[in-house]
Amino acid sequence: MPILYAVKRVFRSWRLFLAILIGITLASAFFAGIDIKASVTAKQTLDQQLRNVYVDMQASVNNLNMTEMLAVRDKVLEVERVTDAEIVCRSFVSIENPGENDFAEDYVSMVAIQNNSQVYDGWLNKPQEEIGENETYVPEGTLLASEVEVNDFILVNFSSRYGEQVSVTLNLTVKGFANLNDKAYAIASGYQQWITPFTPTVEPPKGEVGFLLISFEKTMKKILEIMESEGASQSVDKSLLIYVNREALINPWDVGASINNVAVIKSDMETKIAADLGKYISIQNNLEAPLFVFQITSIVLRFAFTMVSLPIFFMAWYMGTTVSDVSFNLRRREVGLLLTKGFSRGQILRIFLIEALLVGFAGGLIGVFLGFILNPLFTQFSPETYFNLNLISPFTVAFTVAFGMIMAILSTFNSAKRASQLSTVDALREYLPTEAEKPFKRRWPMVALILGTYKIGVFISGVNMNLMLSRVMFASGNFILILLIGIFMFVDAILNYIGPLLFFWGFTKMFIQGSLEFQKLTVRAAKFLGELGVLATKNVRRNPARSAAVAFLIALIVGYSVQVNGQLASEHDYAVRQVYYSVGADIAINVANVSSAPEIMEAIMANVSDYVQDATIEYSFSASLMPSGTWMTVKAVEPDSWLKTAYYESEWFSGADVVTAFTNLASDNYTIILERSIADSANIKVGENISLNFGAVTKRLRVVGFFGPQAAESQLPIYQQFVNRYWSFVSDGLYKEISSHVGASAKMLLKLKGGVDGKTVANIVRDIEGVSYVASFAEEWEKSQTNIISMGVLDVQRLGIIFAVLAASVGTALVSAVSMRERGREATIMSVRGLSYKQLVMMFLTENLALVTFSVLLGIFVGLAVVYGNISSSNAMVSDLIKRRLVFPLDSTLMIVYCLILIFSATILPILLMSRKYVTKLERMVRLR
Repeated sequence: MPILYAVKRVFRSWRLFLAILIGITLASAFFAGIDIKASVTAKQTLDQQLRNVYVDMQASVNNLNMTEMLAVRDKVLEVERVTDAEIVCRSFVSIENPGENDFAEDYVSMVAIQNNSQVYDGWLNKPQEEIGENETYVPEGTLLASEVEVNDFILVNFSSRYGEQVSVTLNLTVKGFANLNDKAYAIASGYQQWITPFTPTVEPPKGEVGFLLISFEKTMKKILEIMESEGASQSVDKSLLIYVNREALINPWDVGASINNVAVIKSDMETKIAADLGKYISIQNNLEAPLFVFQITSIVLRFAFTMVSLPIFFMAWYMGTTVSDVSFNLRRREVGLLLTKGFSRGQILRIFLIEALLVGFAGGLIGVFLGFILNPLFTQFSPETYFNLNLISPFTVAFTVAFGMIMAILSTFNSAKRASQLSTVDALREYLPTEAEKPFKRRWPMVALILGTYKIGVFISGVNMNLMLSRVMFASGNFILILLIGIFMFVDAILNYIGPLLFFWGFTKMFIQGSLEFQKLTVRAAKFLGELGVLATKNVRRNPARSAAVAFLIALIVGYSVQVNGQLASEHDYAVRQVYYSVGADIAINVANVSSAPEIMEAIMANVSDYVQDATIEYSFSASLMPSGTWMTVKAVEPDSWLKTAYYESEWFSGADVVTAFTNLASDNYTIILERSIADSANIKVGENISLNFGAVTKRLRVVGFFGPQAAESQLPIYQQFVNRYWSFVSDGLYKEISSHVGASAKMLLKLKGGVDGKTVANIVRDIEGVSYVASFAEEWEKSQTNIISMGVLDVQRLGIIFAVLAASVGTALVSAVSMRERGREATIMSVRGLSYKQLVMMFLTENLALVTFSVLLGIFVGLAVVYGNISSSNAMVSDLIKRRLVFPLDSTLMIVYCLILIFSATILPILLMSRKYVTKLERMVRLR
């Protein structure tokens, strides 16, 4: 009976349940969305790791002779879904170059590859034919490549390892230099043998001594046959590299089956070799570890994304409870009728809970559908995920529906219980001022307000409590004090997360529900409306608990939006500035020959002048401060061009502003912008003269400013503040005088014109003779964005803002609409007694906008305080030049503005629509006459 009644009630009064359904649907859609995002992020992480696994499986075949080794390879190729297999032999050999390069005798690796080797696939300048007999190719960029030339001869002495000493001498002809990509280099060098899936995006160790590439069939095979015929122990490492069909074996949406597939194919190969050849070969599965890591990563990501999303789920729950309170208040007469018909209070409660379960079930299903439809938004519009059914697994559907039902029960249980406990008389009354008769308890709101106010005060002060208390704790040595401080630090750490929430809840409870202060404020604000304003302010006290709940919800969402937008903007700004600082400008170029730096700069500008706005050269060298002998790094720059080209921040300079300091540097060669830490340690002031020793010459320089962080900017202990030394600046005119006495390095900096691609310019510069290394901001920034997991967390936070704002806006609109419906008779009576539509709207807007405006201002204030406190706390832990700062760029500001527009719209539109409904057509016609 209760179940049947509940089902009928949901279908008949769907408008009443629509309020709760929308909130649960939004929360469920976000829940499904973060599950989708976790799946996609884990898949991207797996793809990133698998890109670094260049060989799928491999086996050591050192104990096999030539015939057996080739037979094993053939048997492996017979296994289904094995696409290729190759033998690679490596041996350290003694080499001697009798050519003109005077290459000293040394040991290098000699690598033999088969004609079908995948090294050829990654050989960018590969020869038209395979490597010939007694021919070798040397990898480009290695030390060995710099010592030999094409057609040189390299004498190779190949000796057996143990037993009968057999030596084979080869005279290898250098046929060219191999430009190998990362995969080819890793396979040839053996780097693949020690790479792990826990080191993604790690490039092979190029630039070392290098190795000799030879042919397995035409050169190494003969060596091995000689060794076998002599019975000598071979000093050759022989590996069988196996490649499988990854697309057929690995399904990222079913990792359990994928792990089983690769395990089965490995077992099939070992079984076939043992059965057909009588040999046991242990095969190493390089795909298994990344798949296991992927399995763990999926779980960790879902947990991390859920933790980040907890504020959004809390808002959805609180919105549901607020809407439920209003909805059940409208159903008091229904409760009374059910009681008069003989329903017990337990049956009524079960009816309400069944209704909630039905609404939660529907909201969960709709949420799954919305999550699937919106998956491009969650997955950053990745083409491979557009409406991919694999993203919605049965577990996603089940968990999302269960989440919706749990949210529905949690949101409605207390309201349903209170409604079911009403007496029959009270339930049938036309008006029941339940909030006015219920005593307000101040204890817990006061505790929450005190704790929240403490945390907001800490945020505003910018103090890192954990660091400060740690210093006090370790300095005291008193056990009782250490214990008390430890407990306080634990509580403070928790308040970092829930402090703003406690402040909002305590503040709204104390000053809106439990006090007349907000009403007094509303009265002052509504004075310009006259008697209409007085009527509106009296109505503010009608439902104080509901007003406090709405104020809490709006303040929380606005504070959350400001906080998350501010923190994301701050972190993005910090990351960009870190990369700029590490590079030094848009493009930074190092040269090996310092004396030819001006000529190289001219050559660079001749090639990229159309892209470059400004350019400069800076020289770095060492000097010592006399008489203390303190060593310091000095950069000599041309002041005017350096200021226009280099990346710097004015906060890095003190004692004088940066323009004044560099102007003095340009006007007098015997001036210096001194490193701040050295100036503090030696108590040197601006305007004083210091003596610097540059090798065999000493110069007396006047200090015109300081560079670097100040000790007062950090809360770290003094001994930790100057661990990282920076540098001082002098003019290039002084460098010209002392250049013959110092060993300097040169770096050229380029500032690009707007819209120019830094990667393109960097590639052009790399081809210019004399350039040893090029770094560009564009390339380094791209590399810094490769951490898929951290980027995924940021994406979830950004999407969380959108869903939280939507949930808060919907909640505000629903509470406003239901409240207006609750006051329908009152509005109609006031309309009949003479209040015009405009006056009616003005009265309701005054009641609601005062509350919303107050909540918005409170949320903005607390959000800014939290962002400022977190930034200041982080900066207290470092003494670096780059510090986090409070920034709100255009996109972040617009996001907050959109949030505010939605919230105000959600308040105004229901009032306009419902007021229009109450002012009937007949009443408007009467007034017009």
